[in-house]
Amino acid sequence: MDRTRPGLALLLLLACGPEGRGDTTSGTVSASSTVGTGDATTASTGGSTSATPTTSGASDGSATSAATSTTSGATTMNFASSTGDGTTEAASSSSTSGVKFDLPVEMPIAVKDIPGLLSITFYETTGQVMQYTFTVDGPELNTLLPDPLSMANRDIQGTSVEFYDVYYSDVDGVFDPNGSYLTIAGSFGAKMPAGGGLNLAEISLNYDNNAVEYGSFLASFVGLGDNYVPGSEVNAIDGNLMTHTTMGNTVDTPDQRLRVTLGFKSSLMPG
Repeated sequence: MDRTRPGLALLLLLACGPEGRGDTTSGTVSASSTVGTGDATTASTGGSTSATPTTSGASDGSATSAATSTTSGATTMNFASSTGDGTTEAASSSSTSGVKFDLPVEMPIAVKDIPGLLSITFYETTGQVMQYTFTVDGPELNTLLPDPLSMANRDIQGTSVEFYDVYYSDVDGVFDPNGSYLTIAGSFGAKMPAGGGLNLAEISLNYDNNAVEYGSFLASFVGLGDNYVPGSEVNAIDGNLMTHTTMGNTVDTPDQRLRVTLGFKSSLMPG
């Protein structure tokens, strides 16, 4: 099985939007909270991707950090132990829903059934890139949290008004413990002039041989509010931890969630 993320060109989608949130910085990447084992030590990916289909190659616990460097189109992650806290920002309202892309389906399997998969890491940017790692069979990915999300009811927390639920899902982001996709969805309670929330840099599958596979397909998404940056969704599959999505806020739509749903080559096109 090819577990490296494919590297097709990001030429057919919208160009990436602004970096998004005003508290976002580049450079050294720190971590907030991780759960489970199996963090990959090194991974290399090449290029960036988009098209139709779009393709590319909080629990409390110990923390890890990652730094990236880019050479000739390849992105390398180097992991090291550290601790860190995300910065807090204020944050703004119209509503926009993302369009689902058609994806190839060749005998898809559940993400949790991918051979050799140990854990899954969500890279969320709040001031710095924060790593949240969950075991394949852990409660976080196998449970849909009820609304409203809060500090006491979340898998990932960004700022003091930013809470996210992560889980296995279908292509539309609907919770499915046997789903072939991964979803991060949640709320951000602040409008402009602050930047928008749900700043997903990447999602990685971490294998027992220390290989790492980034998301390959942008399956579907929801952006809301006046600080949503349309076109930023492809940053979740470009293999670059220094770019991220900016999905807006839920101040005027408390009954809805911001959302990004990604697919992976190993679950959608196994073999």
